[in-house]
Amino acid sequence: MRRTLSLLRIALRNVLRNRRRTLITLAALLVGVSVMVSVRGVLNGLQSALVENVVKGQTGALQVHRKGYRQNVLASPLTLDFESEPIAEKARAVPGVQAVAPRIAFGGMLAVGDETIFLFNQAIDPAAELKVCPKRGAAMHDAGKFFGAGGIEQVADAVLVTGELEKALRPAMAKTKDPAALLAPDRDGALSGENATIVGKVDLSGPGDRKLGIVRLDVAQRLLKMEGRVTELAVAVDDLSRLEQTKAALQQALGEGYEVHTWEEIASFVVDIRNMQNALLSLVAAVFMLLMLLGVANTMLMSVLDRTREIGTMMAVGVRRQTIVALFLMEAGFIGALGGSLGGALGWGLSSWLSADGISLRLPTSDVPYVIHPFVPVQYLAAVVAIAATGAVLFALYPAWRASRLRPVEALAGG
Repeated sequence: MRRTLSLLRIALRNVLRNRRRTLITLAALLVGVSVMVSVRGVLNGLQSALVENVVKGQTGALQVHRKGYRQNVLASPLTLDFESEPIAEKARAVPGVQAVAPRIAFGGMLAVGDETIFLFNQAIDPAAELKVCPKRGAAMHDAGKFFGAGGIEQVADAVLVTGELEKALRPAMAKTKDPAALLAPDRDGALSGENATIVGKVDLSGPGDRKLGIVRLDVAQRLLKMEGRVTELAVAVDDLSRLEQTKAALQQALGEGYEVHTWEEIASFVVDIRNMQNALLSLVAAVFMLLMLLGVANTMLMSVLDRTREIGTMMAVGVRRQTIVALFLMEAGFIGALGGSLGGALGWGLSSWLSADGISLRLPTSDVPYVIHPFVPVQYLAAVVAIAATGAVLFALYPAWRASRLRPVEALAGG
């Protein structure tokens, strides 16, 4: 133990002795690690905002359907409906479930004057929907008449459409004062219609069909002859970190006739985006780390060349070769740990500074702005420092081995 402490003191003294070389290596590690950590922080914030916008603004944390619905959603989803309130009551009784919102998904047509457009509709209960997806309203423009919020009187047949649909229907809306008509085949296949008033626009929070309409649940239930029945329940949970446990409890409560899906299974594009981002960042981080550690190896190799007489003296007085190897590896470990720690601290500080006010941006696949609050977990910081220190030791193996293979006579002669 005493011998190890002595070697550590000598290694630290050697690191501090050649300050210029040490500072250059530390600067390279500091810049590289800080960039890695800050980029990881921004990406963490982006992914967190993306998940939050999807979960709280679109899908809910969980969704409940009749068994087989997800496999047949494009064929005949209305035939896989169920009575809303009894199932919703069972769901609310499950520990971890915060709120439940009934929905119906169906295809149809929107007719305005002589213009008729096919669209996909989602019918929602305005009050229940905002309890499950509180960010839903942020993606909607002029939606007061739909939700009855802000003292605005609620329109009974209100419809929200995407900007693309609104633009296509605008000329027809200007030519006629008649209300629009929402048309769709009902549960039995017969074409039905209901009046509809376009009251605003909805922005999409992810890639998908740009022809989307949001209608009131009671209107859709009359249109589709599905009073009291729905095709989907969106569920909010207390804790997303316990999502799988809540899903299992909800599945058990509802029985085999129903299926429960997490937001990751429903919005799989978010998982794909996240995996692609993580893979790309890992590749870039690996390249950065490789370049930094090559700098450490070069520093250690130069140190060996400059200290040949010192190494020869150590061997001449009986210092073993493995001790010399250990000494150089300790020096590399000091540099790696210190550079990783300083870089990690700088990257964490930058991420915290950016997180204070947030970063607002708009993704190419979304009309909804994202406010990013970068963050870096402590575990990631510890891992970066450990990788920097361990990598520095590994990349110093060759210079340390080369130092230990010097012959004392040649080393003392400066050869």
